[in-house]
Amino acid sequence: MNDPTLPPPIPSEPRNSFFHQAATASLFAPLIAIGLTIASSAGRTSLSPESQRPVALIVGIASAVIMLIGLTCGIVALFGIPHHGKRGILGKALCGIIIPLLLSSVAIPSFMAARAQAIKRKHNQMSFEDQLKTLADQINRQGSKMVDEVTRLDGAEVLPNRTLLYKYSITKTSSEISSDALNRIVRPNIVKTYNTLPEMKILRDNGVTITYRYRDKAGQLIGDVSVGPSDLAK
Repeated sequence: MNDPTLPPPIPSEPRNSFFHQAATASLFAPLIAIGLTIASSAGRTSLSPESQRPVALIVGIASAVIMLIGLTCGIVALFGIPHHGKRGILGKALCGIIIPLLLSSVAIPSFMAARAQAIKRKHNQMSFEDQLKTLADQINRQGSKMVDEVTRLDGAEVLPNRTLLYKYSITKTSSEISSDALNRIVRPNIVKTYNTLPEMKILRDNGVTITYRYRDKAGQLIGDVSVGPSDLAK
């Protein structure tokens, strides 16, 4: 039986308040995210390379969301300290805040570096044929343009065996200029350009044949003039 002369006992502070629960969630959130990442990394080894990338993306997004939730819970938990005290809140909340921030400070630079390496690797892995197609696309996007008083560049196309085709139109008829005349007059300058122009170096080094196809003003084929590795100066 309690002695009526004694003061009533001081009630103990509840440790299951919303702020205590938020602090606990804040502490466990990054641990769950880390565990999920480790488990998924181990499990992805049995998947095909095509399947690994989307799985890694999904797991990465899920882990980031979990840590963001934990970070938010940690910040919210700190607001309960004035009413509930530091015990059971401060330590957990700080861990829940600091751990995601530390992981982010490490992950973001690593992600940026990995992204830069992936872009560089993709560029290096691009076949030379793809680079030729890119060059042809750039020429085609510019549209037709006059290169001199009588010659118009209409476009470009990549052909098999590393051949780059330039399509030209001449403001003359096929009766005014023959295929033999093209080879006799135009080809020497083309060979000289192929051997000496700095912009042609990458084509020379990769054994590209350049074909210049000429049509007259009516669209009739006059002829082709080609230059390639066999025309390199000895």
